[in-house]
Amino acid sequence: MDGSHDRDDAGCRRWERGALAAVLFLALALRLWGLERSGWGAEYYTAAVRSMAMNWHNFFYAAFDPAGFLSLDKPPVALWVQVLSVKLLGFYPPSVLLPQALMGVGSVWLMYRLVRRRFSAAAALLAALFLAGTPVWVAVNRTNNTDTCLLLVLLLAAWAAMKAAEEGSRRLLMLAMALVGLAFNVKMLAAYIVAPAFCLVYVLGAPGPRRHAIADLTLAILCLAVCSLPWVLAYELTPAHSRPFVGGSQGNSMLELVVGHNALNRFLSPLKRPAHGEPGPRAQQAAPTEANPVRGAGSDAESVQRTLFSRLYMTGAPGPLRLAGGQAAAQTLWLLPAALLALVIGLGRGRPRRPLPAEHLALLFWGLWLATYAVVYSYQGGIIHFYYLSTLSPALAALAGIGMAELWDCYRRRDRYAPLLPLALLLTCAWQLAIQAGALGWSIPQLAGLTIGWVNGLHGAFLGGGLVAGAGLLLIHVRTAGRRAAPVLGRSFFTAGVAALLILPGAWAVSSVLAPANRLIPSADLYRLIALRGEQGAALRRSAEQAGSNRKLIQFLRDNRTDERFLLATSTTELAAPIIIHTGEAVLARGGFHGVVPAVTPESLARMAEAGEVRFAMLGDVSVVSQKMHSDANPIGVADWVRAHGRPVDPSLWQTSRMARRGMELYDLRTGAPPFRNPQP
Repeated sequence: MDGSHDRDDAGCRRWERGALAAVLFLALALRLWGLERSGWGAEYYTAAVRSMAMNWHNFFYAAFDPAGFLSLDKPPVALWVQVLSVKLLGFYPPSVLLPQALMGVGSVWLMYRLVRRRFSAAAALLAALFLAGTPVWVAVNRTNNTDTCLLLVLLLAAWAAMKAAEEGSRRLLMLAMALVGLAFNVKMLAAYIVAPAFCLVYVLGAPGPRRHAIADLTLAILCLAVCSLPWVLAYELTPAHSRPFVGGSQGNSMLELVVGHNALNRFLSPLKRPAHGEPGPRAQQAAPTEANPVRGAGSDAESVQRTLFSRLYMTGAPGPLRLAGGQAAAQTLWLLPAALLALVIGLGRGRPRRPLPAEHLALLFWGLWLATYAVVYSYQGGIIHFYYLSTLSPALAALAGIGMAELWDCYRRRDRYAPLLPLALLLTCAWQLAIQAGALGWSIPQLAGLTIGWVNGLHGAFLGGGLVAGAGLLLIHVRTAGRRAAPVLGRSFFTAGVAALLILPGAWAVSSVLAPANRLIPSADLYRLIALRGEQGAALRRSAEQAGSNRKLIQFLRDNRTDERFLLATSTTELAAPIIIHTGEAVLARGGFHGVVPAVTPESLARMAEAGEVRFAMLGDVSVVSQKMHSDANPIGVADWVRAHGRPVDPSLWQTSRMARRGMELYDLRTGAPPFRNPQP
């Protein structure tokens, strides 16, 4: 008898390890397959990686350019990992992007371990699977944005915090807060949003008197400050002439960057936000396709391109339902009903008492994680991008995995919650259908009239699988009242139902693999797969490749350069970044990321031009979004000075058709210079 149990346990362990390996392989495939389509990733960060890899000064101060003139508007830890990869593998796109892909897979493994500590293997495996396929998390992991590193560190902190709460361990609580401090040095105050959840869970879960828990928390918060601030203070205390100008700040202060640009400005942004119901940037010109993207996908390529652009930005008005609508929900909220049911069922069992049982503590922790980030993003009044929502992914995945496994267990045991399993499947199907309709601009009647074959196939499999599984489970429950249900048949319906619920989020996740979005502001969007197909899609891709080429400009600058410190002075980092990536030369991004940073004044630019540090300056290279942040208003007069003291360069020598459409102008600031040399073919 004992040997039989041992064999069963060994078989279960082998099955669990095999299933986990399959989930991790899926996660790796979603992050590495076709990674070359992501190019250099977020060029803003990639340029900094190349600059930081050149010397220790640039490395420590997170310099954007090789000359160390301007810093990033983020702390350096995530970029340090990318620099290490570049040092080991060379400066190539895969070496820049690989660390994030591997961190994404690591986060999936951590999710499994975090859930498995207190819940079943099925719950842990489902949670890992859900996180592996969360659309926005796949999109973020395929770029070199800092959010991947942020969440990996926060998941490590979550492990320490939950274990600390269960054991009442001051040492583990301080480790958790130290890791949050490390996460602060990845993305500043974004890491602190979940810290209240850590504190509350410790107070409610730690055994012993509450005053001891509060004393432990006091020490842990001091530890958080000690681990958060050393780099910021070191930067702040370095004389301004010995370090880069702080990108994103107005007063060249790292403390200002923490409190201003990366805190208050995220809630009170200078960006002119569209009014409620008003289309986003350039969307006004694409109203037919914006109202119904799929029906507009066959219109001219330029209209579709404008629609694609408008869908990169989250424009919903702040409020409690902001994340529930359309494209925002499609990034991560596909399994929200199952996640909420996990909280209702789990926390509804037993009377609350302190210390909370470990299972209740885990559910409370994930619920607080979800609630804090959701409240912040729902009411955030400043800039908000879809990839911010990736911080919701771990909590949603954990709760959905626990919820689906708990519902199946209730159904199998036929307890009072048993009818909730088929109802949950049907409710989640309806929720996913509403997300799909809102995200793609369809009304429900239009869904029946779609003529795109593979989209029809997706919806047929999703609706058919979900409805059959829900109805089958409900029928089994009714027909076997008072008797044991057929376990194999019920398990088959349950598996089919879970698979059906993964079809639409899976398609959105694959959209990031087959049709990457803007790499600096990644998101998942099934519309890209619908729009970028056939000859029209090929034309759009060719247009994007041609638009991204700066070879003619770079060749002209190199042919006419003598010994200047900077190859070019640009208005923002948008044009500077690709030039730094492809040449390794210093480019002066005088206005920072959006062109609003006063890193260069007319007086300082005049001194630099007179000293021979910079010869060429570009105007008109400010993006539409940056223009909405008033960078085109030229508040400190640099553009006026360039036009007054520089001589225009013949556009035929350096300009591409895209540069001409944007109205870009190149000026020579060197007085008495000889005629320009024509670029070599």
